[in-house]
Amino acid sequence: REEKDMHPYSVVSLPEKIIIVHNVLGIDKKDLKITRKIEKNKVYLVIEGHTKDTFTGKEYSISSTLQIDETQLNIENISCNMKNGLVYIVIPKKQIKKLDNTTAIKITQLD
Repeated sequence: REEKDMHPYSVVSLPEKIIIVHNVLGIDKKDLKITRKIEKNKVYLVIEGHTKDTFTGKEYSISSTLQIDETQLNIENISCNMKNGLVYIVIPKKQIKKLDNTTAIKITQLD
């Protein structure tokens, strides 16, 4: 698995969005918290969680902070899904209006 302890996440860039895949193995969904934080005019995703396994008695925790480029990404519409020990954070890319190659400009008469 690419998302290991020393490098717990990977980023998949698609034309319309990015997906951050983060290892949260051992963390219960109810104990996982993902927040968006603005600090010194920079946007960060903070991923935190702590779970104690009742069967083994072992404790699992996660604490990651990732900087997000709000000029390219729509940080207002972030969504998250969790499956098989991984959390998938989906951030849409901002839509940039594509300009036509040639556009006629109307000329008006000055009086």
